[in-house]
Amino acid sequence: MKITISKDELAQGVQTIQSALSSRTTLPILLNFLMETEGKKVKVVSTDLEMGVKHYLKADIESEGSITIPAKKFSDILHSLPEGEDIQLSVDAGGKVSLKCGRSRFGIVGASKSEYPVLPDFNKASAFELPAALVGEMVKKTIFAASSDETRHVLNGVFWAAKKGALEMVATDGRRLAVCAKNILPHDKEFAVIVPTKVLAEFLRLLGVLDIHEGSEEKMLVAVTDNQITFQLKGTTLLSRLVGGSFPNYEQVIPTKREVIFSAPTKDLLAVTKRASLCAVDRGGSVKYALKKGLLTVTASSQNNEFTEDLAVEYSGADFATAFNPQFVMDALKHVDVDKTVVAMTTPVNPALFEPGVADGGYRFVVMPMRL
Repeated sequence: MKITISKDELAQGVQTIQSALSSRTTLPILLNFLMETEGKKVKVVSTDLEMGVKHYLKADIESEGSITIPAKKFSDILHSLPEGEDIQLSVDAGGKVSLKCGRSRFGIVGASKSEYPVLPDFNKASAFELPAALVGEMVKKTIFAASSDETRHVLNGVFWAAKKGALEMVATDGRRLAVCAKNILPHDKEFAVIVPTKVLAEFLRLLGVLDIHEGSEEKMLVAVTDNQITFQLKGTTLLSRLVGGSFPNYEQVIPTKREVIFSAPTKDLLAVTKRASLCAVDRGGSVKYALKKGLLTVTASSQNNEFTEDLAVEYSGADFATAFNPQFVMDALKHVDVDKTVVAMTTPVNPALFEPGVADGGYRFVVMPMRL
């Protein structure tokens, strides 16, 4: 194989695929990435057997071929090379990779493609189109509530449910829950799968690398099978195994009664909760919310610190008090993208609902209170 490629193009390609590289593995070949020519482009691939990334690069191809290259060392070499230069990359019959860039020469020993796992091809026939930026916003509004406890593997992902043109995403760790739904699907698509947080975090990173931001019209293709999900956008394919098992019945956790309701400016409620958290016990500490007509008093205390602040709110009910893990409240409020947040509760110990103060915002957050 012999190619000429710009340093920037190659560096971005390696950056795009690096997250699927295995850091803990008994298969040394997974520390490598695959590079091979395909048609008039160069394909780079990485996998950790759970997730895989495939990306295409523009290059001048003098001779075709393939090789797997140690990713960490190759990335370090790329970062050391001067910006804006072209790289001549060649592979000899023994698997040695030679790089020429300006006056620099590097040699690195690769391994044959035959040892590398084969990623399944993307089946466009069963794929459907979605707006990439909007899917990214939905993932951001849910992924933070997923569990990182590996003993509860069905909670280590975001539940995707498709029905009647609506895509609903749900995540929970058992103490809080995030739901976001949008009518963005073809009406004939129906599925219910758990997508691992790892591939969704990589999807969000990929949106950043590809400069796809809120409001972008960029479309992506998505394919879902019984055990795999695949995303394809801007020449990059991202695929992952799904999480096995049944997602819990989350709908029964979402409060339907709204006996205690107040609304507050989102930024102010977030700020006062953040200040209170500074005086709560470091781990598992609570922040108390006490309601009176038109007023929310937020308090927190620990062995050496205490905090109190009043916030004007819209509330006309009887006196009421409850307490929350401040981090859970802050995580929810950070994802409310309108000026006002509505909080609805029934009792001091039943789940509380946080939602945007606009009609049909499309997302909701549930936080379990802590005992006072």
